[in-house]
Amino acid sequence: MTLVQMQKVGIIAHSSLREDLIAMLHDEGVLDVRAAGEKVQIDHIKVEYKAAEVSFAVTTLKDFADKQTLAVCDKKVSIEDTVHAAKHTDVHGIIGQLHLLEKEDTEANRAMVELKDLRAELSLWKNLHANLSESNTSEHTIRIYGTLPLLKEHILHESMIQSIKRSVLEKVSNTQEKEEAYVAIIWKDDLRKFEEIATSLGWTHTSLPRVDATPSQSYEEAIMEEKKLKELLERNVLKRKKLSVELPNLLKVQLFLRWLDQKQEVRESMAATVSTITLLGWMAANRMKELEQKLEKLNPAIALVKVKPDENEETPVLLKNKKIIAPFESVTGLYGLPLSREMDPTAALSPFFILYFSLCLTDAGYGAIIALLFGGYLLKTRKTIEEAKLPWLLFFGGVMTFFVSIPFGGWFGFTPEQVPAILTKQTAQGLLFKGQIWNLSAQSGIDFLQNLSLSLGITHLFFGMFLAGQHKWIHGKKAEALWVDFTAHLLLGSIIVYALRPSPFALYLLYASIAIMIWGKGYGTVWYARPLMGLLGTMNFVIGMISNGLSYLRILALGLVTGAIAAAINQVAVEMGKLFPVWLAIPVIVIIFLGGHTVSIALNTLGSFIHSGRLQFIEFFSQFFEGGGKEFSPFRRTTSS
Repeated sequence: MTLVQMQKVGIIAHSSLREDLIAMLHDEGVLDVRAAGEKVQIDHIKVEYKAAEVSFAVTTLKDFADKQTLAVCDKKVSIEDTVHAAKHTDVHGIIGQLHLLEKEDTEANRAMVELKDLRAELSLWKNLHANLSESNTSEHTIRIYGTLPLLKEHILHESMIQSIKRSVLEKVSNTQEKEEAYVAIIWKDDLRKFEEIATSLGWTHTSLPRVDATPSQSYEEAIMEEKKLKELLERNVLKRKKLSVELPNLLKVQLFLRWLDQKQEVRESMAATVSTITLLGWMAANRMKELEQKLEKLNPAIALVKVKPDENEETPVLLKNKKIIAPFESVTGLYGLPLSREMDPTAALSPFFILYFSLCLTDAGYGAIIALLFGGYLLKTRKTIEEAKLPWLLFFGGVMTFFVSIPFGGWFGFTPEQVPAILTKQTAQGLLFKGQIWNLSAQSGIDFLQNLSLSLGITHLFFGMFLAGQHKWIHGKKAEALWVDFTAHLLLGSIIVYALRPSPFALYLLYASIAIMIWGKGYGTVWYARPLMGLLGTMNFVIGMISNGLSYLRILALGLVTGAIAAAINQVAVEMGKLFPVWLAIPVIVIIFLGGHTVSIALNTLGSFIHSGRLQFIEFFSQFFEGGGKEFSPFRRTTSS
């Protein structure tokens, strides 16, 4: 449960060896580089622009690539393939084509919006036979287009007959909508009078586009033009699909550009004189000898020396756990890495996290599904624990859930009465599943899970206090560990002794433990203030234990909710099936059952993960762990895009 020991080092070499040294360190991936002096700022604009262009191409083509191409993209690539792709892929040509297609699409979409607006503008005027390029005025008359509420048409018509007899009102549209289109031919002398009457009735003037065609012709032309633009967009989609075969190569180019950027960062971090270069960084102390040998093989003139860290410089953190524990690093990482002076909590949290995860689900059927899903994914992708820590953790969680849930009888929310008799057994508690010990449908089962949750919580909290004391003890703070941390364990032991075998001796032992704990909690203050500070510390400890201990009842709550939701899904499926004939009821029940349990598995898995993690981060870590360490990030040539 200790971190990998790190050492700050310096590499000194002749300036002529700079590129060879950078290439070798890039391959080895052992050095987390630090600036050896004031950083030399170099203009990255051209490289950053090219990287952005490649990123644009990759992002665009991912949406058009088929499954086979995407599968190729997910495969690991070698250094040789990456370099070859960087040299031989027509990046400029591909990006140029994509920009051209994007420009065509933008212009086509803009034109389609304009055509759509034009059609909307002309939709009421398709029966108008006038050419829209013709003038609306003559020597004595003027032609006016507008819309009017349908119910006001006869009023306007009668008013025009009475007040402006020389005018003509013609209805153009016939949609039977609230408003219709009209054209009015008015003598110029009567224009003002017409506008007064028409406006009072809700007339709205319409300005039609000036095109050399009738509205009907213009409308049809807009439809044909839209069709051509849609065909253009479809052709451009096909062109992008054709270009998407270059996606694997573009990803390799993107990776190659990342390598170049990493190398440039290292160059900027070097301190240089006329004839030498110096590079500083952190590395695992146990790899120094190996690196020294490789540097000597590269050139005997290269020196690797230990360097004293700067004051207040934070040592980078590298976690190294056994394979069975490594997946739980994904949980630790969610909270934050330990500081270099702390212990790695991953191994300590792992048994509690996976047990809490399983108890929060308490459904063997759900556990089996989770294990099969993530097991199948890992089998298909062939990813190691180091490459896919979270999927491996969920796979382990599914397996653990399956075995932990069998004694609780959780099987997709079914009751023993709803399954074949071969899967059940008759007991004093009634009908149970085979392998079932506790019935969460009965009070006795609920009480057991409640007591189990609280017992696990107390164990978890005291284990955290033990780890805090152990860490202090190892680092020379034995008195503080004894008085501040281990007195709580003495008190717990005396309580257990008194609970198991009450006696005057056990009672005196309990009183003595309380007195020792009060004295211990006052550690660090002057002797005459120590009892008071210790009493306050003890009270704070008791209150904290109660509040933190009750937090573990969430295990009980989530365990019961999982079964309740699963049972509700089954009931809804059955009740819905009763509403249909048998031939239709079966598929309805199956769809509701599968859909409901899929959602339930997803939500309950997420809830179990979150709440199990919360018990680690809030209750457990608060006893001994601070966090906030900086991850060890070596200069290395990665082969994953």
